[in-house]
Amino acid sequence: MDILTTPWRMAYILAARSQSGCIFCDLLAREGSDAERFILERREHAFLVLNIYPYTPGHLLAVPYRHTALVNELTSEELAELFALCQTAERLLRRAYGCRSVHTGANLGRAAGAGVPDHLHFHIVAWPEGELRERWDGAESLPESLEQTYQRLMAARALPRAAGGA
Repeated sequence: MDILTTPWRMAYILAARSQSGCIFCDLLAREGSDAERFILERREHAFLVLNIYPYTPGHLLAVPYRHTALVNELTSEELAELFALCQTAERLLRRAYGCRSVHTGANLGRAAGAGVPDHLHFHIVAWPEGELRERWDGAESLPESLEQTYQRLMAARALPRAAGGA
């Protein structure tokens, strides 16, 4: 098993213990542009945002606007949009980072590993291969800032869709 060290996540872990409210609802209520909040795309029922405490550069979250904890509480429209955003995220990660492996998943409940157990969200994480993976493995800091990651993904979003969906 590979161990991925992410010491920058300690700020999140410590803040999460003392935070009241929901980070996703608070994010949407906060003033500022989508770029300032690292929101990549908005749809009618859900949005795509950078994880500000990422496991790897490009760690994205697909989140419904409605505050709900369980997949089985979603409407078919909400579910369809969440998975469409997961597809968009996968395409962006493949374009922006050249990765061939992408992990998508949701942790339902604190015992399953959910850091935000009351507001459902899907993680979409790039797993690079080759030289880039070697640079990320065991890294003590991320190789790029959140601002750089956001710009890289927005540039990938602007590219025309290629054959094969990438």
